[in-house]
Amino acid sequence: MKLFVKFFFTSEGSSPLETIRVLRKLGFVPEVGDYDAVIKFEDPEEYTKIVEKLHETIKGMKVTYTLTTRKE
Repeated sequence: MKLFVKFFFTSEGSSPLETIRVLRKLGFVPEVGDYDAVIKFEDPEEYTKIVEKLHETIKGMKVTYTLTTRKE
């Protein structure tokens, strides 16, 4: 399965490039199109860990995000 992330930026928060640098450290791959980044996962436990780590890592960066999952 895949977890897609879409970010919403403002001039008051972190830049898109800085945000992508942080995501890469978590294992996300930049995505072109409807989403900004994607990561593969195998099961609900792994999904939970990824989402918790993502949220904690970008806390304070002043960006908002949405998540979408798909079986692929």
